[in-house]
Amino acid sequence: MPRGMPRFGWKFRAGHYYTDESVPASKVEEKLKEALSKATKGHTWTDGRGVKHIEIVVDNEIVGNLWEDVDLASLKLGSYWITPMGIKAELETNDKVVGMTWLQV
Repeated sequence: MPRGMPRFGWKFRAGHYYTDESVPASKVEEKLKEALSKATKGHTWTDGRGVKHIEIVVDNEIVGNLWEDVDLASLKLGSYWITPMGIKAELETNDKVVGMTWLQV
């Protein structure tokens, strides 16, 4: 990356968000397992479009949500991407995306 360019950007590459950082999947999986070991399910609600939301709570902080009522221990890491605020990761079970979470690595 040229000197003076930010590590994160918007509209620098074909009008899309990008980053030049990368985090190995093994490190993200480790952080996900650590977070899920302390996680509990919070409030459940259904939005105006009929989508169910179940909060994922770690240390009294909402760190993600599920769209289906599944066991937290059954969740695996799906796709993930790096943002300026941390890592946004898909949560999968039985090869189906059932939620999303934020991770700090």
